[in-house]
This record gives sequence, structure tokens and C-alpha cells, in this order.
Amino acid sequence: MIKISKLLCLCSLLIIGSSTNAEEYVLRHENVLGTSLELRFLTDEPNLVPEAEASILAEIDRLAAIFSSYDSNSELMRWQFNPSEIQPSQALLTVLERAEFWRQASGGAFDVRTEAYSQLWQRAEKVQKVPTSAELEQIRNQLVSPSWSLPTGSGSTSRSHALPVNLNALAKGFILDSVCELVEKDFANIDRFLVNIGGDLRSTGEGSFAITLANPFDRSESARPLLSLNRQNPIAMATSGGYHRHWKIEEKLYSHILDPRNGRPVEHVTSATVIAPTAMDADAAATICSVLTAKESLRLIESLEDFECFLLDADGNQTTSSGWPKTVAMAKRTLQTNEPTGLIVDFSLNRPEGGRYRRPYVAIWLEDKDGFPVKTAILWMMTESPGPRWHRDLTRWYRNDRMRKFVEKTELIGTISGATRGPGKYQARFDGTDNRGKPLSEGTYTLYIEVAREHGTYQIIRKDIKWGSEPIPKTPLEENVEVKEVTFEFHPLETATTKGQ
Repeated sequence: MIKISKLLCLCSLLIIGSSTNAEEYVLRHENVLGTSLELRFLTDEPNLVPEAEASILAEIDRLAAIFSSYDSNSELMRWQFNPSEIQPSQALLTVLERAEFWRQASGGAFDVRTEAYSQLWQRAEKVQKVPTSAELEQIRNQLVSPSWSLPTGSGSTSRSHALPVNLNALAKGFILDSVCELVEKDFANIDRFLVNIGGDLRSTGEGSFAITLANPFDRSESARPLLSLNRQNPIAMATSGGYHRHWKIEEKLYSHILDPRNGRPVEHVTSATVIAPTAMDADAAATICSVLTAKESLRLIESLEDFECFLLDADGNQTTSSGWPKTVAMAKRTLQTNEPTGLIVDFSLNRPEGGRYRRPYVAIWLEDKDGFPVKTAILWMMTESPGPRWHRDLTRWYRNDRMRKFVEKTELIGTISGATRGPGKYQARFDGTDNRGKPLSEGTYTLYIEVAREHGTYQIIRKDIKWGSEPIPKTPLEENVEVKEVTFEFHPLETATTKGQ
């Protein structure tokens, strides 16, 4: 299994417009390449969806067996140990060739041998001692020249040194490209298709796609997006950022994104999003833009045909390339230098035994004293068939949301639901407003966490919360077979809301 370490910012994807009879189908899986998988189909032949899903999953498994750096039997790992004895497949050759292209194009800011630095920092975290300049220099001296020579015909490859090679920064994009090629070739009657793995995406077919990028300064799943844009026609997009994953040494956090030219963590870019002709190139270019300065990144992106970028630095300053889509709705950015206000709910999903699995339906919301659902923070579902049947497994949320819809005349389904980040810990945040954006009154509300798993169990957690001027420290909630490590905490809003609103 390829574990994708970077956490990426694409959080919500909607296909807009359709032919007369075509319907949209959305399927989600967890623990795919170490992260989440989202598949969106637009077709008037629903019988194609399960067949296409099975083919896509088989293709992902096939390619994971080539590129995995965690499976000693993968082609990549066997090639690293015995390069002269392993004839690389065309897939592996393609990615290795592109890795060398990007190493040269970036002036060394991209290098798949950076894994050697990562392993050094992992050891440093264990002993709680920052790597020395001499240790970093020893690795850097080996990165000056190419690590391998590739055959021009049927010959074997050779390696100049034994530094580990990790292709994650290219392989996920290559897999996205391959999946789309498969759908175009074998499922021509699917009008539009989009695949999103851990936030990196690739689409095929014609039509408009609404894409939102998450605000990296607010890690909650219910955070307001940083920006949104409409994209016509196919797209390949990737986002890189080091703000979620760190090494902690002597109480100081060090970003997991390392500069291959010196082995040191980079902190100046919070997130970098790249649009490119292929997902593989978008993947690599986004990583590069997380290492270079904004000025250097723009110079590189502007020199490449059909590449565009959006950069956000640590101070919240935004930089875009000249051709970045202009139809962008910018969300108000809030730098959270202190603890975020409102009600914070942290939780983890229990994983079934085995590999990937269908993500469960999850709803997290607040009800007032009359049982009216005033705010939904998280709504994770799948649409395997058109119509409302697919979300009724969330029985309480569905029943009460029908009441809310009758009163508010608005539809939440399809506007809150979005692609999740990789498997692990999740966070929901209630910011003090209701579903219509109006301030919540002070008083007692009930927090609900409802989970329904395919071929699994149904679980619901309830907890009364006093919303007012008094803080509530982090408090654990009872776990169940579907969710664990559930806690909540309340930080009063800076501006108190009026009672009785």
C-alpha cells in the first residue's frame, strides 16, 4: 500500500449540469493508498457504475503493487534492491523518467530520494535530537548526480548508490491518470467521471466542475473553504502542504516537507495547488511549489505550458500564476493563531479488519431544546443510486432534516458532503452560527454523532452542551464499535450572541 504523507486541500467536488436522463453517482472508500478515495460518475446507465468501480479498484491495486514503498514485494522495492536483475515495467520506467525530469527542471527542489532525509528525521524524532549539519551534508552529497541509469532498449538499469527511492510524489498522480484512461477506454457511456484520492484529482468528460479548496488554517472537516472555482472540461489538480504533519523534537514542530537541496524542513508555503495536463505532473509540481519560494515557483510554472498555480504562504498571502482561473469566489480567511472558538468535536473512525473499506455514513449536528436541527457540521454519504434512499440509514438526521427543510426551504444534501482527508483523526467545528448563518442563541443544545456502516452497525451518540460564556475543557465521550477517541470542547465566542435569537 502506498501511504500518501502529504495532506491535500481539495475538500469538495460537485459535477454541475447533466444530460436529460443522466444521474450522478458518488462512491467513497477509505484506506486506499493510505488515504480516501472518491469516485463520481455521471451516466444514464446505472448498471455501469458497479462494474466501473470494480475495474477502477482492480487497477489501483495493480499499480499499488508496482509503486508501494511499504511492500517489500512491490516492483519498486525489488528493483531498488536488485536493479540489474529486475526489468522495470513500462509504468515504473515512466515514473522514474518523469522523476528525473522534475529533478532537473526544479534545480534539485524535487528528488524522490528525499526519503533518505525523511528517515533521518524520523530517527531524530525518536532520539529527540535534531539532525546535525554533517548528517544532512552526507546525504546531500549523494543527491548531486542521478541515482540511476535507465535502459534505452531491453537492457537493465543500474544505480549509483543505495539511497532509498520513494515515488509517492508522482505515483498517486500516475494512478489517477491511469484510472481515467481506463474509464475513457472501457466505459465510454459514462458521460463524466472524476476520481479524487486524498485531495488530488483527475476528471474526464465535458462539463462544469465546481471545486473548493479547504482553508489550511482551519483543519476541521466543516471549515469554510478557502476558495471555490468552476472548471470547464477535464482537469488534473493537486495540492501540497506541510501544515498537518510534523516531527516533534524537543517541543518544536518540524514540517514533513523537506528541501532536497539541504534536507531541512520548509515552512514558508502553507499550501500549493497546481493545475497541469496530467495528475502526475500536478502532483510533482505542487510538491516543488511547497519547497521553492513563491517567486521561484511562479517562474517555473509560467515556463510550463498549461500549468497554473495558487500559493498560500504562512502569513496568508496568496499568489497565483497568470492563467489561474479568474472565476474564483474567495472565502474570508481567518488565521487561527489561538485556539479556535466554538464547539470542537474530535473523533476517529474504527477501521474494519483488512484493507480498504467503504466509508460509513456519518452525520454530526446540533439540535435545540425542541429537537430542531439548527446546525449540521459533517455529513458524509454516498450516492449509489439516484433519489433520497441512500441517506436514510442516518435515521435521526434524515428525519429531523426533513423537518428543517420544511421550515428553512433549503437543501443541505450535496452542499455539505465532501471528500474527506486521509484515514485517521477528524474534527468537526460549530462556529456559532446556524445552517442559515445566523448566530446561535445561548442555551442548551444536544450534540449528535450518528454513524451507519455498510454491512455493519448503526450507532448514535448524544450529549447535551451548554452554549454560553463558560468554556468547557476537552471532555471524552463514550466510544462504540464505529467511532473512537471522541472528545468535545467549547471555547466561547469572542462576541457573545444575543439571548433568545
